[in-house]
Amino acid sequence: GVTNFQSDLQTLFIKFDDSCPANGQSATWYNSPAPTSQFVDSDPIGFTDRQTGRVFAGELTLTSPSCKVSFTDTDGLDQLGQPSYAGWSPSSGPLGSGIDHETIGGGPYHTPAPPHGAYANAVYYCSQDLVTAFCLRSDDGGATYGPPVPTYTSQCGGLHGHVKVAPDGTVYLPNNSCGGTGAVVVSEDNGLTWGIRPVQNASSQTRANANLQDPAVAIDNNGRAYFAMSSSTVAGSATGGSNAVVATSTDRGLTWQNIYDVGAVYGLKNIAFPAAVAGDAGRAAVAFYGSTTSGDGSANSFTGIWHLYVANTFDGGLHWTTTDATPKDPMQRGCIWSHGGADICRNLLDFFDMTVDKQGRVQVGYVDGCTDGACAQAALTAKGNAYTARGVIARQSSGRRLIANFDPPNPLHATSAPGMPSVTLRRVNSIVHLAWSEADMGNANITSYRIMRGIASGAETLLTTVSGNQTTYDDLTATDITKTYYYKVQAVNHVGTSCGNNEIAAPYVGDTCTGLIVQRTPPGHPEQPLQGLAPASLAIDSIAVGEPPGTSNLMFKMKVTSLANVPTNSRWRIVWNSYAAQSYDPEAEQFYVGMRTDGNGTATFEYGTVATAVVGLVIGVPTETPIGSLPGSSFNADGTITLIVPKSAVGSPQPGDLLGAVNGRTFTGDTTETQNLERSTLLVDHTFVKAQRDNGHPAATYSLVGNVACGP
Repeated sequence: GVTNFQSDLQTLFIKFDDSCPANGQSATWYNSPAPTSQFVDSDPIGFTDRQTGRVFAGELTLTSPSCKVSFTDTDGLDQLGQPSYAGWSPSSGPLGSGIDHETIGGGPYHTPAPPHGAYANAVYYCSQDLVTAFCLRSDDGGATYGPPVPTYTSQCGGLHGHVKVAPDGTVYLPNNSCGGTGAVVVSEDNGLTWGIRPVQNASSQTRANANLQDPAVAIDNNGRAYFAMSSSTVAGSATGGSNAVVATSTDRGLTWQNIYDVGAVYGLKNIAFPAAVAGDAGRAAVAFYGSTTSGDGSANSFTGIWHLYVANTFDGGLHWTTTDATPKDPMQRGCIWSHGGADICRNLLDFFDMTVDKQGRVQVGYVDGCTDGACAQAALTAKGNAYTARGVIARQSSGRRLIANFDPPNPLHATSAPGMPSVTLRRVNSIVHLAWSEADMGNANITSYRIMRGIASGAETLLTTVSGNQTTYDDLTATDITKTYYYKVQAVNHVGTSCGNNEIAAPYVGDTCTGLIVQRTPPGHPEQPLQGLAPASLAIDSIAVGEPPGTSNLMFKMKVTSLANVPTNSRWRIVWNSYAAQSYDPEAEQFYVGMRTDGNGTATFEYGTVATAVVGLVIGVPTETPIGSLPGSSFNADGTITLIVPKSAVGSPQPGDLLGAVNGRTFTGDTTETQNLERSTLLVDHTFVKAQRDNGHPAATYSLVGNVACGP
């Protein structure tokens, strides 16, 4: 089968190969964007009808109450088998919609079924206005939709989750807060009328989450509903944290049983973005982000570490087994923003989803906010985050399935070779720091890890073997700065060895004395055709960060193609995310350092803060506030701009802390009105950082080592 992953304007189609192919590709993918997803508006959504295979892609139209939807029966491929708009069919006209939080779902009609076309299932589009939530139904497979029907008005607040359809045609729209509790809003007449059914019983109830979290619902093949939400520990407050509460219902939400905290086994005190999926009778799974740190998980002061967790039940919710799907590899550090507007920890919004494949394996499509070695390997006490927004799929590799026919023999005691470890690395000075996360031990102890290394892709040989309890390794022999080193890590248990298709490359990127390159634009500047051609003086080749020995300074370097001709009224900026900027301006969450030229071409160097204003639901243009000059900074005609700033001026980061989303921006043609506005097309700058999150690969994160002689 094919897995569909929707993000921004991309509709990705992924195929998995479990044979561990020799070419090293255990998954392949292509992008086939829908014709209605050509321009960034807001809140993309995807849905695949599991019964028919039809894929839907929707995109809200900015803040106007309409949504554009397309669908495909060919996985976005045209008649020649190529990804193209010709593989899609747009719906007729924009859908009447609320302004936020759209969702698409589908399934069988409820009896009695209305007249409908050849497409077997009803398709529902739901969305949220400032108060009311609406749902529309399509009776021709998504080609046209009927009028919006209110599902609730002032009875419910917060946010609704994703619409789901039961095998008998009952439609469920979960909500975070109906009278202070979680609820499902249910239709038993194909979306014509809706009723609110709180998730509670005589002894337990769910509590609305003040941080506006989506709840989730799934329905198994026997009609049992599974509800999951981030339930506030303290009613009406976010300060007490939240719990991963699940509940089940066998009467379409009229009564609820098995209200249970599936995060308690890990001591989780904060939960974000639950998702749910179900399969055969009694079988379901929920997924969520979780942290063991209490307090308001959306507050800028929150210091917790988040992981992805998956909980399974095989007896209708009587018992649940919860697994940390990202052990040793946090997917976010610090807060997860759960409100509107702009915030640097809004990199994960608004939700994620999960599904089950044809053989009953659970798949979770989520967002990793702490990608690559600098962030993943940082100490638990490190401040900062990568602030990435990388799409990731966590896929079940062993154990019982949500479709019983595909369970392994003797499923409660079956063992298998381990799953493939997830590997990260940092190449700093003369050392390559490796770390890995092993989420699938094959129901048997890991006895060892085999570390493979080579100087060509696919040519790795055994470097060393370490204990099964060890999940890090420092390679002190990768000292040739002219070579890129390639690594693989394989897990071994008594059954066998994991697949080795987890190759990761370690190019030489410099040292901490003269600067580690954290972003490098590919040769030829492929971004320019999309963003407009930039002159050599403004085209950014690379961004580097360092710590000059014997000082208490940070050093930033921007390399543009050439500064033989320096333009007037221009700016060269390096920006990074930091809540320490709030010590200067409560609205600021980023620092910048940079060079500026005036109308005569005279260059000066400065540092300051960046704040992103918000008007209504629309993110505004980032605005600079200069703080002071940068003595010792300079530029050369070869295009190198060197910027020196005291650490004490930018929050006094300590060794081990992280500078996240480090990026470069250039501006020209400044006027009195625009000289402090960081304007750029769609808020995308030359080095692929969108707004306040890092969309680059690898992540542009710098881990401080201290002002030592090129320390590790």
